[in-house]
Amino acid sequence: MFQSLQQGATLYVLYKNEPRVEKSRVLSLNTHVPQFNPSQPQAMFSGMVTDLTVSIGSDTIPFAGLPATASVANFPDKGLFISEDQGLVINELTAMRDNSQRIVDSYDAHKTLRDKCDALLLSLNPEKQKEMQNAKDVAELKGELADLKRMLSAVLGTKTKED
Repeated sequence: MFQSLQQGATLYVLYKNEPRVEKSRVLSLNTHVPQFNPSQPQAMFSGMVTDLTVSIGSDTIPFAGLPATASVANFPDKGLFISEDQGLVINELTAMRDNSQRIVDSYDAHKTLRDKCDALLLSLNPEKQKEMQNAKDVAELKGELADLKRMLSAVLGTKTKED
């Protein structure tokens, strides 16, 4: 629990966007009743909070308003997860890895779904069908023109820009 930490205690900081884990040292802590905030009146009912200041290398990072009886805190806006327990950090990393694995495993299914949706959208939108057909026709014409240039160059014995 954050309220039981002492100055100099180890706190694990997981940088979820990278991912990497850093050990930090608690520089200071303060457990208190949360101040009333009109935009979050329910916070008054959550109990005591702990404010921590930690040191990671040469950086000093404050964490304010942590639930005093919690052992983990998640800061999605900063991409941080903190805990006093290394095992809880391992659990979070495992959950991140498992979620990424589910995403990787579903890639082919989603790619097929996207392709089917594209085909359905084309079938339902005549203007888009014309655009796609025109783009295909232009690409074919460019290919034919390039072939004609090569043949003409071969007949005349000159080089074109493409050669």
